[in-house]
Amino acid sequence: MRFPGFMRNALAAIGARPLPWLSGLLAVALGGAVVYGLSTDPSLVPRLPVALSDPPYRADLDARTAVGEGLARAATSGKMLMVTLGANWCPDCLTLHENLHADETREYLNEHFEVVSIDVGDRAKFAAVRHDLGIDVNVIPVALFFTSDGTLVGDTLAGELKPSRHFTAREIRDFLREVVDYHRIVSPDQRQ
Repeated sequence: MRFPGFMRNALAAIGARPLPWLSGLLAVALGGAVVYGLSTDPSLVPRLPVALSDPPYRADLDARTAVGEGLARAATSGKMLMVTLGANWCPDCLTLHENLHADETREYLNEHFEVVSIDVGDRAKFAAVRHDLGIDVNVIPVALFFTSDGTLVGDTLAGELKPSRHFTAREIRDFLREVVDYHRIVSPDQRQ
């Protein structure tokens, strides 16, 4: 059987380097299996906790201005200020946001905190926060806590909230109670 020129070239390329071709074929087969699985059982599709049309972390905020306005609201209301730094592509950040607004947490959060959420989802935004707030964010999500008079209570720059997707809303609420009642930052999974 005679093959056209492009087929001879393709077969020669496959024969010369079969491993990359086989791994590519395997990747296509696995991708097809995943697509088939998701089409037959839609419950397997990952659920985004937040609608993309209303992202929780605001990219349009200038960090210094947003924190200043948050501190002014906290001084007026007598509440603490919680500044969350995260990214709308980060599963832990989205889960933290979802847990903060869950039924178990929402009332406590609204009673004790003014909240500002700032997007640090790329290098430019990281650099802006470093410049505006003087902090170096190495892990997200991060929360900064201030008293109503503007005194910094503490932060989670050591990664206390990094595994937020593993915390329940109740654990996040109890974490916030530690901040309010004792002015200390303790990872939700290390509380006593």
